Amino acid sequence: MDTKNQNEFAEDQNEALQTARSEETSVHSPGQVIEMDVENVIDGAKTFPSPTERMASTAREQATAAADALRRGEFLRDAAVDPEADGDDRLIALLCYITQMVIPLVMPVLVLLSESSKKRPFQRFHAVQSLALVSLFVLLSLLITIGTAIIAWIPVVGWLIGLAVLCLSPIAVLMGYFAVGYYGFQSYQGKRFGIPGLTSFLKDQGWL
Repeated sequence: MDTKNQNEFAEDQNEALQTARSEETSVHSPGQVIEMDVENVIDGAKTFPSPTERMASTAREQATAAADALRRGEFLRDAAVDPEADGDDRLIALLCYITQMVIPLVMPVLVLLSESSKKRPFQRFHAVQSLALVSLFVLLSLLITIGTAIIAWIPVVGWLIGLAVLCLSPIAVLMGYFAVGYYGFQSYQGKRFGIPGLTSFLKDQGWL
């Protein structure tokens, strides 16, 4: 009889222990699920890039596309004559490019700020494109100048790199003049065209 009571008592304890464990699981499980959901939401939020990151990613992609196009000798994309461009539009577009050889950035900015150009999409297109092109040239020249000044502190190697940059600088300037002159001539023909890499980047950012 005592043995039977002991067995029943042991079974009751086991049932009580199982019940307590199940209640503990039911209490903690929602918290664990919520914690996991919060972590998933946080991880998901981290995957969205910022506008600056998206711009940098787009710039890298378009720079690669531009390099490939230049290796193929492709300087224009989707060139087509704009039938709405009159003589004044063509002249302003030409000036937006060739004046960059003397006074960078000024002419496109004046065109974009003028009230009349708001009604002339051909002028605004080439003003934005020429402004972006020369801004890119200026930015690259600044980066090269700063990088060369830093590397120049390294003995021998820095001096050799500085000498190479100094020798290649006139060639780079001539290439820049050729680029703005060539694109200015194409715009004077009444053409809208894309500069490989650059125009696609401007359209992705909503600037064209």
